[in-house]
Amino acid sequence: MNKKHSIIFFVIVYLIPLLGYSCNTKEVNVDNEEEQTVTPVLTLNIKGDVQIESEASEFIVTIHSNSAWTAQIEQEAAAWLSEKATTRESLILSAKANSLDESRSALVTIKMNKFDKFETFRVIQKGKINNPVSDDPIALGYTLQSSMQGSSSLTDKDYTQIHNYMRQYGWDYSEHPNSSDLDHKDGTHCLNIYDETLKQHVFQFISHVNPFLDGDRGKLEDRQRNEMKSQTSSSWYKINGNWDERQWLEWKFKIPKGFRPSTSFCHIHQLKAQEGNNGSPLITITLRGSNDGTNRRVQVIHTGDVSATNKGTLVDNIPMEEFEDEWVQVQEEVHYTHNGFFRIKIIRIRDNKVLIDYSINNIDLWRKGATNIRNKFGIYRSYGKTLSDPNDRPSNGIKDESLLLGDFYLYEKNTNPTPQPYD
Repeated sequence: MNKKHSIIFFVIVYLIPLLGYSCNTKEVNVDNEEEQTVTPVLTLNIKGDVQIESEASEFIVTIHSNSAWTAQIEQEAAAWLSEKATTRESLILSAKANSLDESRSALVTIKMNKFDKFETFRVIQKGKINNPVSDDPIALGYTLQSSMQGSSSLTDKDYTQIHNYMRQYGWDYSEHPNSSDLDHKDGTHCLNIYDETLKQHVFQFISHVNPFLDGDRGKLEDRQRNEMKSQTSSSWYKINGNWDERQWLEWKFKIPKGFRPSTSFCHIHQLKAQEGNNGSPLITITLRGSNDGTNRRVQVIHTGDVSATNKGTLVDNIPMEEFEDEWVQVQEEVHYTHNGFFRIKIIRIRDNKVLIDYSINNIDLWRKGATNIRNKFGIYRSYGKTLSDPNDRPSNGIKDESLLLGDFYLYEKNTNPTPQPYD
């Protein structure tokens, strides 16, 4: 074999097979490396601390991971912070209310199962509210117009003396069964008693069903009324809602245990026009329940100047059990226009639990032709039907009830000192 042929033979027999083997081996190795190499990715939508309020709450952490993960909550926090639910990309944490004065915290770790990679963040929950009313109307530009508490001077006094006392502060007590000989004239419907919790005198409003039936200022038809209200004389415009004014009302109330509302209305507070379109109240705090005494709850209801502007039930399904035998602090802020603002906050005084905190813009808070929007407090409720005769009784399960009220404050800004009827 000559030299030329020897070179060709070497290439065909030895070199080409080696090249082919080398290429095949490289491809296999590259495929294996790609299958075995995964870059771990774990990112959270939060970094550092998560601040939450003292009330019970839930919040979501969004997680981006290319591998399964688990969440670990610091063991010391297991009593108040827990994992409620997870999906592939989210974690829902649930925190119980903090009854302590000081804040508390917990470290949460998100760890990838297949890799030694993790992310952490800390949940910090504030301590309980020390002041039952966290907002300060004075700091927000409001001016105190009037305030009223009960008085030891009213102990064992009748409705006339209570009425005269209230009038000194801009309220009166004139809408009750004692106001007419055709009603439960000789009954007791308002007392002034000392309350050990508040350490002050408060008003106790009482309404009767059996054996005596209270009516509505002499009318025994379909409802009964026992209410105090703000005066609408020119000297007390400052505690009524007038056009384009902003008002801030504060007061306390206590619903006795076992109070039984019904499917019919039972208002314990109203904002109601004195003049003009003064049929339905603008706002009510209403107690509601089934006629058999179940599903008892507290509502906040709005009625517009016309049906098109009705918002209806703003707040519902707040269990009455949260209120029973408990003093609560109410804070109500109102801008009196057809395109107004409304906010209500109710805090249980014993433990500072916020029972209601609701606000809404662009709400109709005026009545065509009105000059005054009164604030009213007491018991105003339906019989559930129209009575057929004087011995007839309500059909909706209501019974004798009482309501405790006290510690009234009314603030105002953007005052309209000489209001006129406004449409």
